[in-house]
Amino acid sequence: MDRKKVELLAPAGTYECFAAAMNAGADAVYLGLDRFSARAGAGNFTEDELLRALDTAHILGRKIYLTLNTLLRDDEIGKLYDMLKRPYEHGLDGIIVQDIGVMSYIHSTFPYLPIHASTQAAITTAEGAAFLEPLGIKRIVPARELSLHEIKLLKEKSSLEIECFIHGSLCYSYSGKCLMSSFIGGRSGNRGRCAQPCRLMYNNTYPLSLKDLCTIDILPALIDAGISSFKIEGRMKSSDYVYGVTSMYRKYIDSFYMTGRYRVSDDDRQKLISYYTRSGNCEGFYQTHNSRDMITYDSPSYSSSDDAKAEDRPAKVPVMIKCMIRKDQPVVITVSGKDESVTVTTDVIPEAARNAALTAANVEKQLKKTGNTLFTVERSEIDVDDGLFIPNGSLNEIRRRGLDALSERILAPYLREPAVKMPPEGVTVGAASGRDTDKGEYPEVRAGVLEISQAEAVLHSAARSIILPMALFDMVYERYADDLLKHDIYIRLPYVVRDESYKNSCSSITSFIMSATKKCDIKGFYVSDAAEVVLLRNCGYTGSVIADIHMYAYNNAAYDHLLKSGITKTTVPTELNLAQLRDRKIKGEELIIYGRSLMMISANCAYNTLKGCNRREKDAAYFNSIRLDDRKGEQFYVFCDCTICTNTIYNCVPLLLADHEEAFKVTAPSSLRFEFTDETGPQVRGILDKYYDSRVLGGSCTKKLTDRFTRGHIKRGVE
Repeated sequence: MDRKKVELLAPAGTYECFAAAMNAGADAVYLGLDRFSARAGAGNFTEDELLRALDTAHILGRKIYLTLNTLLRDDEIGKLYDMLKRPYEHGLDGIIVQDIGVMSYIHSTFPYLPIHASTQAAITTAEGAAFLEPLGIKRIVPARELSLHEIKLLKEKSSLEIECFIHGSLCYSYSGKCLMSSFIGGRSGNRGRCAQPCRLMYNNTYPLSLKDLCTIDILPALIDAGISSFKIEGRMKSSDYVYGVTSMYRKYIDSFYMTGRYRVSDDDRQKLISYYTRSGNCEGFYQTHNSRDMITYDSPSYSSSDDAKAEDRPAKVPVMIKCMIRKDQPVVITVSGKDESVTVTTDVIPEAARNAALTAANVEKQLKKTGNTLFTVERSEIDVDDGLFIPNGSLNEIRRRGLDALSERILAPYLREPAVKMPPEGVTVGAASGRDTDKGEYPEVRAGVLEISQAEAVLHSAARSIILPMALFDMVYERYADDLLKHDIYIRLPYVVRDESYKNSCSSITSFIMSATKKCDIKGFYVSDAAEVVLLRNCGYTGSVIADIHMYAYNNAAYDHLLKSGITKTTVPTELNLAQLRDRKIKGEELIIYGRSLMMISANCAYNTLKGCNRREKDAAYFNSIRLDDRKGEQFYVFCDCTICTNTIYNCVPLLLADHEEAFKVTAPSSLRFEFTDETGPQVRGILDKYYDSRVLGGSCTKKLTDRFTRGHIKRGVE
């Protein structure tokens, strides 16, 4: 086959796992240092271990990608230079990143380091990829929810490499858009601390627990889709797992490229899924958008066999050794391998033999003892004069000098010039960005709704601004156009953009933007997906574009890049506490002061899993909803948007900051937001009326808007 062979990318949570991946034939390995990794619970690597692994991988002709796929605060971005300097100069092959601010800093400070956009960045379309390209992105790891058709479209429209998961655990939510662990227990998936609440019991079953991914039967289809790298999940798993899974996929990838034919034996398939599997396997979303069959349902637990054992057959580079031993002359050794050849004149001079003279066989035997090195001697040519003697220790030194010289020659092209230390972009600029709310000016109040009865209530309240989901806009416009046009209208675009037939596809969103802006004056659009910024720009829209909570402005560098890229306002990050927000120093954002926090966005459907599909989109009730009861009796509201076949799961209690004066003082918001989810129309009207009746100049509300609430992370923050 003439296409470039797909890369097989294996996980390594420890050095032992790295060695297992190398021995199993991985083309590349991804691993984390002992900080800022999305798998904080993995063993991870020290800097010295990483440098050692880089040398090993490069001598073997493999690659290493470092994971830095968490959101970082400003003080943490300031530590990146010291963290990355040596690995960068040592030839690190790539870095996997989620945070836009981190991408921006690395691109400016380490210009020759390829950046891979993590699956945590939730890229689903070529437009989303285009948003990141100015940051030096070379590869994207798209959301795991994409179909094969969407991956093909992405590959056709983008010049970037595409890396996709082929095996291992699946998240229920779009990665990077899940705050469930964060809000329930303070352990943020965006910080590498996910406690996996999706694996817990709800409604006496496990409706959020996805089966593990196994694509061994569809590898040719994945290759045909144009994927550049096949990624195995598992940085928390053992070296035996890494070896077993990697070697199995290595076998079948190689077989397909060699023969063009493909058939997986029943024994191999069973062996693969027995290594470590969560109550069954599935082929993910590649050929299925939504299915109850993807759910473990009755049990979230793992089972495994003892069959997978990391074999002690280390990967080696074959070399040829030539050794010339002449009387009264230094010994010369030439070592050739990996298309390189080095000749070393040693300081070893042979002695005259007193007893048995040195023979070519003696020398060859000693030089072939490569032991724990990465080389194995395949051929040798020994030229030795008669009557000479060299001790074995000296022969060992000759071999070591030759192999070391070859290692240096192989590694030399990987080394980079020292990076110039740059201040983290935006640390000073960002602090001055944004707008301080003028003293005495009351921020604009906006009310977001999910259904038409809530919209009606907002339109008949004191609120002057309304936020409508894209799917709801036409319904509200048709029924309440006169009332609607008296308000400032904001539209929330879908949380995720897809290139399929659903109404959250790029073409559908573009058509909607053009239609809505012709009908009335849209004051602004809320965006949660990078693609939407590009789509609005392509439509010629020049109004307000507000980055919602999943367009993370965790740090000044991210904030500045968003503003440079078409965002006019960001939302105060929901995972930062007051002290962290104070250190961040950004003013004039939008502060969410009431509402159930959005915790999870899923392409799978809890309603379908628990009750069966009842898709509704042609009437006023374009959605379904369901409640998830956890083991403590708490209820989580699930909103099922049937127009785009997407679930959103909300917290069991609403966030309340309307009366939190310190939050107002620290963030100085230019606008405030209510997020209504499961409230009835009268409840919406009652909450807004209570708020407007009791608000005081400066931002806070003197009355509690609800008896049961949470302050979110405003005090505690997240791990």
